[in-house]
Amino acid sequence: MVEVVSGASNAELALKRLQECQDSVDHFQGWRYFLEKTDLKAGTDPIKATSLRQTALDTRESVAMQEEKSVSESSSDI
Repeated sequence: MVEVVSGASNAELALKRLQECQDSVDHFQGWRYFLEKTDLKAGTDPIKATSLRQTALDTRESVAMQEEKSVSESSSDI
């Protein structure tokens, strides 16, 4: 889930609120919250922001996979 806020201090407060309400079992299992810069507007609907972030991540991973495949194919030609 993504929460989009404006400014570092607002981001730190939002992160603190999220960490305080996180179940200790989730934390122990490795679920963490983190800060990330984005070009999304502050106040963007969290569901929409999450979807947009996931789409951007999928695109970056797809491009990286294609680049990796390209490099490995060209190095096998040598």
